[in-house]
Amino acid sequence: MFEYWFALSPYFLGVYYLTVFVVAINMLLENRNPLKTHSYLLLLMLLPVLGLVIYLFFGQNIRKRRIFSKNQLINTAFGQRYVDKYLSKNRLAIHNLESIDNKFDKLISFLNRDLSPLSRLNKLTVLKNGEEKFPALLEALKEAKSHIHIEYYIFVNDHIGQEISQLLMTKAKEGVEVRMIVDGVGSLGLNKKYFSEMIAAGVDIQEFMPVLFPSFTSKINYRNHRKIIVIDGLVGFTGGINIDDRYINNGSQTLYWRDTHLKLEGEAVKTLQLLFILNWQFVTKKIWDNKKEYFPKIKVPEGSTYVQINASGPDWELASIMDSFYMAINAASQKIQIATPYFIPNESILNALITSAKSGVAVELMIPSDSDSWIVQAASESFLKTLLDVGIKVFRYKKGFLHSKTLTIDDQFAALGSANMDYRSFDLNHEVNCYIYDKEIAAVLVQNFEKDKEDCIQLEIRSWRRRSIRQKLLESVCRLLAPLL
Repeated sequence: MFEYWFALSPYFLGVYYLTVFVVAINMLLENRNPLKTHSYLLLLMLLPVLGLVIYLFFGQNIRKRRIFSKNQLINTAFGQRYVDKYLSKNRLAIHNLESIDNKFDKLISFLNRDLSPLSRLNKLTVLKNGEEKFPALLEALKEAKSHIHIEYYIFVNDHIGQEISQLLMTKAKEGVEVRMIVDGVGSLGLNKKYFSEMIAAGVDIQEFMPVLFPSFTSKINYRNHRKIIVIDGLVGFTGGINIDDRYINNGSQTLYWRDTHLKLEGEAVKTLQLLFILNWQFVTKKIWDNKKEYFPKIKVPEGSTYVQINASGPDWELASIMDSFYMAINAASQKIQIATPYFIPNESILNALITSAKSGVAVELMIPSDSDSWIVQAASESFLKTLLDVGIKVFRYKKGFLHSKTLTIDDQFAALGSANMDYRSFDLNHEVNCYIYDKEIAAVLVQNFEKDKEDCIQLEIRSWRRRSIRQKLLESVCRLLAPLL
């Protein structure tokens, strides 16, 4: 046996080296982000066989083009038609808008061109943790009369999951149209029995890119990380909280979970509806049946809050969430506050934060003290010295796990949604964010941020520099892999 393998090994090595050479040439010809190219080349050198497997399964843009190129064209054409027909009847002039500082003009214009029209007639409610989200959600679901559209990365059939599922099945039996999209990886725990029960009750449930061998390798990336619920086209929910008991801090869970969600009433719900429809077409491979009741006339809610809902993903023409973060940070003149569970910024975001701090803007970053991934935490920590050196304040949340994803600028602008401040949210996942031009909503998020700082430890540059060589080396190695995380 060994003699046979010894005789054949030179041929296998020759084929392997040839394959690596072809892969390396292909990487260079793709002209992708140099950091990502360097990371994959490093994998090929450090992990000769495993590195090649990882690249072939996860690193090829050809799979992204094959899966999403057609969907991108549909999104652009179909989405623009809906924007023109339903979302732009009261299109607002960008300049001289009441209560909006003109320093956000470029951001508003940019998002307007990416199926994210600015809307004015909105009422928003910030929901802190699952304790506030789920009661508000259940109450709204009970009031549904026409349809319920629900789209989640993680949907667990635990206590809260069962309560919501039973309500969805009840509404479906009452004649309410219920459509549901769950991610094939995030909601992997949902078994066939669950799907059968939902379908039997009249719920039209679809799985977003299910992971089934051998298609697992081409679909582990490009997950649907969004959290969207639309009820009767009038009420919407989005943010960072999945359907899972761990988000409810009622003493039944060992880990405290800090997160933020949003309830929307008004014109901005139409954009959430559009995003759901676009993904529904993707998972069902069917063109949406155009019915006006999915975009009903909006009853003017109390108050007037300017909002833009923006999405990004591998089927989106622009990396709009990353670009919008960059533009918002550069618009700041006084204060920036960022809360994110995963901080692995690309060069653009990192430079924007550093430049803002150097120009006198007070920049504060809040991240978990302990991440749910040691390699992600190590990569994240590799950036902290650079931030501390320019005066950026870094707070590590100690009370539990910080999963909130918020950004506030100058107490006037707020961003809240599903996107983390990392490569995966910028490049690979389907995400949705809400951009709010409103001092009152910004004040709520700032107040929450300040309250959370009481449960944080602020990093000091002197003590941070005293980390062991071993820890610094681990961080540096993990940072090389940051574009792949």
